[in-house]
Amino acid sequence: MLRYLTLAALLAFATPAFAHSDSKFTKGPHGGHIVDAGGGSQHLELVAAGGELTLYVSDQNEKPVGTAGGAAEAQVLVSGKNYTVALKPAGSNTLKGSGGFVAKKGMRVILKTKNVGGASHQVRLTPLN
Repeated sequence: MLRYLTLAALLAFATPAFAHSDSKFTKGPHGGHIVDAGGGSQHLELVAAGGELTLYVSDQNEKPVGTAGGAAEAQVLVSGKNYTVALKPAGSNTLKGSGGFVAKKGMRVILKTKNVGGASHQVRLTPLN
């Protein structure tokens, strides 16, 4: 019985490690889809509204990561059409971009960051699920 209680306690404390997994939708503090990038060294949260994308970048401790000097490119798939959106720094830990799409539930985004916080990553997101 003690072994089962110990296992249950370990699993309960291990759950936060999977909080930003690519395999399921996890809502971030700004209401978007948040995922781990670089083995968890960065957390990327993508918010989509209208024809705009906003990317918030934080470290593994949820502290803001500077985006100055960085950039990102998003491949947006919505309603069977593909759009390319360039994101540029727009604040201390934010990148923004806009395109000819209208954000809606079910849209998918492949995001490539370049030199954001000194690192480059590629992630898949579903910002409105």
